[in-house]
Amino acid sequence: MEVRVPSKGRKLGYLTLVLMLGLLLGTVVGEILGFFLPESPVKNVFVLGYTYEFPPATLNLIIFSVTFGFTIKANVVSVLFVFLLAHLLKWFNIVR
Repeated sequence: MEVRVPSKGRKLGYLTLVLMLGLLLGTVVGEILGFFLPESPVKNVFVLGYTYEFPPATLNLIIFSVTFGFTIKANVVSVLFVFLLAHLLKWFNIVR
């Protein structure tokens, strides 16, 4: 039986996919939970998260200028979704 070892590029792509999808889905589910949970410490733990903003950087060329910047928002549900998605992708053999 042949064992396939993924290349470093595939591992990096897999890691990026899991992080982005997990954070995105987890944040959406966390925000939806925030609408249904009453005001309590449980809501604060699950819904309120950490926000890190990369400040905008502007590249000013003579003809045009480009501005780059983004914000990462993560909460407990987002982190849980990252682990859940990684496990499901491995379990269903979607990513080898």
